[in-house]
Amino acid sequence: MNTTNALVARLQKLESAVVADVMDTMGLEHQVPAPGLLPVRRHSTMAGPVICAAGSDTVSEGLPTFALDDAIYPGGILVIDTDQCSGGAIIGDNMVTSMVNRGAAGFIVDGGIRDAAEFEQLEQPVFYRYTSPLNAHKYWRLTAVEQPITLPGVRGPVNINPGDLLLADADGIVVLPIAHAAQIIADAEIHLATENSIKQGLVAGGDRKTVTQAAGRLKHVQRLG
Repeated sequence: MNTTNALVARLQKLESAVVADVMDTMGLEHQVPAPGLLPVRRHSTMAGPVICAAGSDTVSEGLPTFALDDAIYPGGILVIDTDQCSGGAIIGDNMVTSMVNRGAAGFIVDGGIRDAAEFEQLEQPVFYRYTSPLNAHKYWRLTAVEQPITLPGVRGPVNINPGDLLLADADGIVVLPIAHAAQIIADAEIHLATENSIKQGLVAGGDRKTVTQAAGRLKHVQRLG
């Protein structure tokens, strides 16, 4: 198992809220995309390296959308920056089926999708901003694949590079810069254990302030730089 696969296997056992706490404490405050991205299937979870794609409806020429299929590798999560396109669906069932066949672990589209009913039956999660029966490709053009992208975020733009790690679950999406991913995951594993111990103390009838202070919540996390 290579380093990335090993990190993904550990990331799959964590929660987005735990990872977000750690990154926030480290000073990585711009790693949570805007809450408008929702899963087709409620309580979907996925973790893996990001495959970046971008496009716009303000350009007249672009790449063929088949370039998306060519960029897919097993375990990768396709994230599409649509440049806030609102003109229709960027992906549909046939595109997703092709990419799943190539090993895609999931999809995040900062824009529209169609064939949502089919995606409800899909094992690989699909996150999206809206649904539309219209195909956006009459106006929207794919402009880049496996180049850095930027998505709107909760506290500001989220810059995403190819190969960054991503975790999505019922609480939302977090993006782990690959340069810090190993430390984030290690700290998040400790933080998850701490959170579980706090919960056990509360279930046993403990006072929340007392239990939390005794646990030393996030004391192990060092701020970057």
